[in-house]
Order: sequence, then C-alpha cells, then structure tokens
Amino acid sequence: MSFFGDPASWVLVAFIIFVILALVAKAPSMIAKILDSEINKIKDELDSARKLKEDANSLLADYERKVQNAQDEVEKILDQAKATAKNHDESAQKKVEEYIKRSEQQSIEKIAQAEKMALSKVNQEIVSNSIKVAEKIISENITEDNSKKLFSQSVQQIKKLKI
Repeated sequence: MSFFGDPASWVLVAFIIFVILALVAKAPSMIAKILDSEINKIKDELDSARKLKEDANSLLADYERKVQNAQDEVEKILDQAKATAKNHDESAQKKVEEYIKRSEQQSIEKIAQAEKMALSKVNQEIVSNSIKVAEKIISENITEDNSKKLFSQSVQQIKKLKI
C-alpha cells in the first residue's frame, strides 16, 4: 500500500497542515493571551483571597480581644459580687449577734424584774402574815396593864430618838 492510500496517512497530513495554519494564523499568541488572561484572573482571585484572609484574621483578632475583655470584665464583676456578698454576710452576722445580745439583755432584765416582783410579793406576804401573827399573839397575851406599860415605853423611845 502506498503512503497516500492509508487513511492514517491522510490524518497525519491534515494534522500537519492544521499545525502549520495554526502557527501562521498566530494561534500561539491567541493561546498565550487566553492563558495570560486566565493567569491574571487567578492572580486577582489569589490576591482577593489573601485580602479576605487578612481581613478575617484581623476580625478574628478583634473578636478574640473583645472576648478576652469580656472575660476580664466578668471576672471583675464576679470579684465585686463576691466582695459585696462577703460584706453583706458580715453585716448580717453582726446584726444577728447584736439582736441576740439585745434579746439576751432583755431576757435578763425581765428575769430580774420578775425576781424583784416575786421577792416583793413574798415580802408582802411575810409582812402580812407577820402582822396577823403579831396581832394574834398580842391580842392573846396583852392585857390592859401590859398595853399601858408598852405604850409608855414606846413614847419614851420615840422621845429619845427625837433628841
């Protein structure tokens, strides 16, 4: 078979002609332009991605600072709350102690007053019973002569006291 009789040969010839025409028609420069524009798009996208990454990192750093500041403030508020609670606890404890002391003092005073009243009643009862017993003894034992004698002795003793 001859070279031109084989269909693969014709494909080879057509390919060579196509390549020659492409070179003559400045296909490489067109391909280079297309590739250059794609390269530029990719560079722009990479630059944009870098800028977005930098912005994201900046925002992340800002939010991390804000979170840290918030945590610091929370700790400060908690410390203040603990101190306030401690002060309130101490104040309440003092008030309870003062209340207990006042109640104890009032109870002691009431007991003392009750003792005085009880002693007063006992004394009154003793005096009353003593007077009754004395009256009974006097009425049973004193005669009219004894009565005059006692009366005169009492008057003399009163006169001595006045002097």
